[in-house]
Amino acid sequence: MESLLTNFSETHRILSYLIIFFGMFVEGEVILLLAGVLSHRGYLDVFDVMMIASIGAILHDVLYWSIGIKFSRASKGKFLFINLEKTKEFLEKVNFNNGLYIFISKFSWNLNRLALITSGYLKTPIKSLLRYSVPAGIIWSITFTSLGYVFAFETSLLRKDIATAGIFLAIFIVAVIILEVFLKKLLIKRK
Repeated sequence: MESLLTNFSETHRILSYLIIFFGMFVEGEVILLLAGVLSHRGYLDVFDVMMIASIGAILHDVLYWSIGIKFSRASKGKFLFINLEKTKEFLEKVNFNNGLYIFISKFSWNLNRLALITSGYLKTPIKSLLRYSVPAGIIWSITFTSLGYVFAFETSLLRKDIATAGIFLAIFIVAVIILEVFLKKLLIKRK
């Protein structure tokens, strides 16, 4: 698998950057980690990866926000099994229209799209969306590309030592859970 990625990135450099760009709309974290590893090994330019990923992440946010706008303009009161009018009342009570949710959701897996669609549905202005989405997209893309870049040398070590890989994965999962609990408590205190 590794040789396939390196051979592809060597021969199709521009296509690799296009995959990174469009990957931001599907699964950005994994793509950025791989791009960081390939950048560390010299197959891609790390600054180009960060720039392309940032643009893709911001456009991703605008796309999902516009899906929420389309939901709000639809005359239907239901989408699949969700009553949109009751959902709108609940989200307004929770103050989900706050831009801080947009920023924080960028770093929470699968919550980002929900927060963006919700902010579009609640008719958050595009300026307000971009105020939080642009810094979040830039910080997010730099963070994940840097993680892949910095820890690229560990990939050969992790192949040899599965126990070390398990410990790193467990520490990462615990850190993400602690961060999410801390942020939830912080948001509850603000209300």
